Amino acid sequence: MSQGNKNLLNKNFNEWDIFSIINNTKVNGNQVIGWKIIAGKKITIEVSFYIIRKFRNEIVVRVVNAKESSKLGDLATGSDKINFYLPEDLVLFQTEVKQIETNGDLRIKIPSMIAQIDRRKDIRLNLKEGVSAKVFFQKENILATSTTKLHSFKKDCFDLSGGGLSFLVSKSEMKFFKRDDLIDKIALNLGSEEFKFSSYVVNILEQEPDSRNGLNYKAWKICLKYKEISEIQKKKIDQFVFQYVDFDDAI
Repeated sequence: MSQGNKNLLNKNFNEWDIFSIINNTKVNGNQVIGWKIIAGKKITIEVSFYIIRKFRNEIVVRVVNAKESSKLGDLATGSDKINFYLPEDLVLFQTEVKQIETNGDLRIKIPSMIAQIDRRKDIRLNLKEGVSAKVFFQKENILATSTTKLHSFKKDCFDLSGGGLSFLVSKSEMKFFKRDDLIDKIALNLGSEEFKFSSYVVNILEQEPDSRNGLNYKAWKICLKYKEISEIQKKKIDQFVFQYVDFDDAI
């Protein structure tokens, strides 16, 4: 993730604010995702805040699916810290593991700091190996003969946010794109979910080969801004981004 994303996260050290968000998550039964990087791979599990003991400064975490109890233990084993993401509030935090219970529950410390995204802005995820985000659309190109050629595109996202996305094209594909183009009926596929909307081309940037993009030849990054995306779609894309963002990079 780019360094600029860090400016979009508000660090909050206020004890009452932190407890209030965590307690509301428990009371309302909101989704909680526990996660950690293991051997370079992000492992996630859905959990709930089962009990909050403020006087002990701890939360009892329980898996939503009882069959995954051992997975929660695996996330906590071999490390004194574990990460959590609260999708409803767009909150990330990292905290210490106090104990793994015999029934599979996990006791963690109430965090001393949480990081929350500014809802007026969008955090951007640079897509890495193992994270699937693809776009499908058709684009017209008016040829020199004044005829129109329709071309189908299927591209891996280069980066993604709740406000837009980008993908790479070759030199031969560049003729289909120019700034301020409207690309209608784009399908964005995020795992098992698909979102459909229109987008504008807001920028076209040259990309020289480097270790991060894995290119063998120069490419062009087509940057899109969503048009008329629904709040539900935006929220789900934001949740996908937060699910895969690295805590250390984000904070």
